[in-house]
Amino acid sequence: MLVKVECSCGNVCYCRSADLMKVYGGGIDPLRLKFDCNRCRPSIKVTLLEVHAEHLAKRLMIHKPMRVDGEIV
Repeated sequence: MLVKVECSCGNVCYCRSADLMKVYGGGIDPLRLKFDCNRCRPSIKVTLLEVHAEHLAKRLMIHKPMRVDGEIV
């Protein structure tokens, strides 16, 4: 499952839900996670997408969150 994060300025980010679970834990609701935009600071819209791996666009960039020195990047 993919998590699509959209900003009102047009910035879009995709993350795999499995990667988010590794960083934030399994009991966290992905709709309540805090995402920020590097272009502006508006409210963010989060959408969950059920997509099969063979149907993904080849040029779709999927971000992988990581925990570095106690911070999530």
